[in-house]
Amino acid sequence: MRNRRGAGSLLILVFILMVSLSLFVGGLIFIASHESRDTGFGANDYRLLHLADAGVDRAMRQLRSDYLAPTQTGIADLRGADTSLSVSVSSATRLSYIDNSSSTINNNGDRAIIRTFDSNYTQAKILSVILFARASRATGGTGATIEVSYTTNGSAYTTVITRALPNSTTLVNYSADITGTLGWADIMSPNFRLRAVRTAGNRNVTIDALWIRVEYEIDTNTESWFDGSYASFPVTLGDGAIQSVSIADESGKVHLNYATQGLLRYLMQERGVASGTANTVATNIVNYRGAALTNPFDSVEELQRVTGMTEAIYDAIRDHVTVYSYINPYSYRPPASGMASRAPININTAPREVLEAVFDNLALGATDAASLATDIINTRASDPFTCFYNSDTAVTTDFYDFVVTRPYLSASGNPDERDMVLDTADASSLVPFGGSAAYTNPAAEFCYATQAFEVQSVGRAKGVDFRVTTKVKDDPRDTGNIRTFYNYTGDTTATGHRRENYE
Repeated sequence: MRNRRGAGSLLILVFILMVSLSLFVGGLIFIASHESRDTGFGANDYRLLHLADAGVDRAMRQLRSDYLAPTQTGIADLRGADTSLSVSVSSATRLSYIDNSSSTINNNGDRAIIRTFDSNYTQAKILSVILFARASRATGGTGATIEVSYTTNGSAYTTVITRALPNSTTLVNYSADITGTLGWADIMSPNFRLRAVRTAGNRNVTIDALWIRVEYEIDTNTESWFDGSYASFPVTLGDGAIQSVSIADESGKVHLNYATQGLLRYLMQERGVASGTANTVATNIVNYRGAALTNPFDSVEELQRVTGMTEAIYDAIRDHVTVYSYINPYSYRPPASGMASRAPININTAPREVLEAVFDNLALGATDAASLATDIINTRASDPFTCFYNSDTAVTTDFYDFVVTRPYLSASGNPDERDMVLDTADASSLVPFGGSAAYTNPAAEFCYATQAFEVQSVGRAKGVDFRVTTKVKDDPRDTGNIRTFYNYTGDTTATGHRRENYE
């Protein structure tokens, strides 16, 4: 009896041991299985990250290539606003306006001097700089020799044109290439000056204008980086793919730290926000950043901290605002709020809502603002804008000529609708003819190039998508305006700004 009881107890112990061992082994198998699966998930995440990064690298290579060999360029006549340093020159202010009316040099001691030049182009890569003097002399007498020079330091002038003027009253353009090592910091300095003097002869010299003509790179929505035609996606890489890549111009957006309250309000209205709500939230945005930018926005996401900002409003405007676009420190006509700089908007890449918001702020009326935005979009689709003003009538892609040919914009009143549009677009306040700069509350100026891009790349592997959003921006230390990009393959000197969000 005792033996049977002992044998039964032993069997029970063996059974318990076997069950415990089975559970232990099963647990090990379960853990190993899940660790293997987690390792697989981790490996796929790693693969997705590199696929998305490969797409970013492809976009950065395209941007770099476009900078090194520009596909589109612009040429503008940069006129000077300040003629106060001129000596004994009659009607010196006329030197600012080409083919308008003329100034006169009567004696060899007279000095025609001009400075403070148009600043609509200061984020563009300079390709060439040509100095121009448009002059003639009175007939008869023993002639006159004109000498034209420039200085970058306000004192030491370099003579580039010496010309005995023909016996004719017909105005002629005289020019000289002064490209050299000039950058925008040189041209925008008050010490950069053009000077014209008479060095021989006894006849009066008529000076219509002194100016510089700059050729520069422009960025438009007809370029391959913008429309994606530089590459076809998806691109298969191993057992995954770069599913898609997009490049957006940050200068086509409204800058949160420099936009006027009106521009922010009308942008929200264009995106479907009710007028009263848009007005309140726009005021809150301006108050949040502070009158002197004491609390600037560091990211678009920070908008969600603004009082009254709802998820719906944020979703409506987040793709139309930025904190990365170029700030023009050389603007001579900042907004009425008193801020010292403005953030230009690229007229060639800005979406309809941004364009209409700019023009709504000018009180043109909803119909005219919409018509103007439509005409801009239709025009730039085949002929992008290249400059604000060019005196060469063969150039038909300047914004000035475009505006003055819009029949629905009134040419009466002070200011009239055409002047309001032109004055808000021109950072220097030098509309082509003197006396028409009457509008004093510009919302934003227009530009024709960009310095910052948003790159979005999606990697795909095993049916899973992984998105990387990267901001690519010029190095602010780059005073020579050379566009550089972070981690560009093969470029060990590249620096810049890169911000990533993984989704």
